Amino acid sequence: MMYLFEYLFLNVLVGIFYVLPAKIVAALGRGFGLFLHALGVRKSVVLENLNIAFAHKKTPDEIAKICQNFYAHIGSVMFELMMLRTIKPGDLHQYVTLEGAEILEEARLEGKGVVMAGNHFGHWELLSAAVNYLGQPFSAFVGGQKNPLVDELINRIRSRFGLDYISKSPRAGREMIAVLAKKKGILGMLGDLNVPRMNLFVDFFGVKAAVGEGLSSFTVKGNRPLVMIWIRRVGPVTHEGHIERLDYEITGDTETDTKHVAQVISNRLQELIELYPEQYFWFNRRYKTRPQVEKDQGIEYYKKKK
Repeated sequence: MMYLFEYLFLNVLVGIFYVLPAKIVAALGRGFGLFLHALGVRKSVVLENLNIAFAHKKTPDEIAKICQNFYAHIGSVMFELMMLRTIKPGDLHQYVTLEGAEILEEARLEGKGVVMAGNHFGHWELLSAAVNYLGQPFSAFVGGQKNPLVDELINRIRSRFGLDYISKSPRAGREMIAVLAKKKGILGMLGDLNVPRMNLFVDFFGVKAAVGEGLSSFTVKGNRPLVMIWIRRVGPVTHEGHIERLDYEITGDTETDTKHVAQVISNRLQELIELYPEQYFWFNRRYKTRPQVEKDQGIEYYKKKK
């Protein structure tokens, strides 16, 4: 019943947003986000992440302000996602510009397949729609929502802009390999959230954080072009999308090279977060999974930090 309620509530929002001006939708989203901030929804997680990232360079008041601005931002993202259900694909350019589309085209023409690193930064669903519709068509691996009805709704939104998505399933790995190896296409993945299994560790704001192997493994095994996409909010409902190529080195040692590529992606993401800290997805327990060496040594990282 809860899943059905959530699904019906989101559809009601879609209907309301259909008749409201976009700027009003964004304002309502900011208000909703600030309401979540006042309620303290996952606030301890957000502040823990922010303190790990910025305690050595920002004051507690500055961190508190970033936290508040993050809630306003994520509220807008949530409401604007529902607005994508009614935006005509041909009107997408009114909400987002895209820089670097030629970089993606040049990488595709190399004929090896292209690995495209996405992240939970800015309005990432809007960015996927923009890259696919305004730039180059690509296939994306997407994780599922707990609520299958909501998951279906979000996938319908993605499909409106022509996105070919690969859902999490036992055959997902084969489908992703087929995109790169057989079709020589573009495979997009979001690889910046905590991964409890089948992971490797990168330095993220000076602390080890677990990432999935997929992005870097697909890149290294085919010596494929690696591009990164990111987006930032520049107005109440306007955004700038960017595509850039990331350089990496190959030594021939697969394990070393895979870790290196993962670190290259993490380094660039950290640079962006430092510039626009309120636009990252701080709700994720980014440092929850710890390296085995810490467990072997009895290190309890969070207790030490406190």
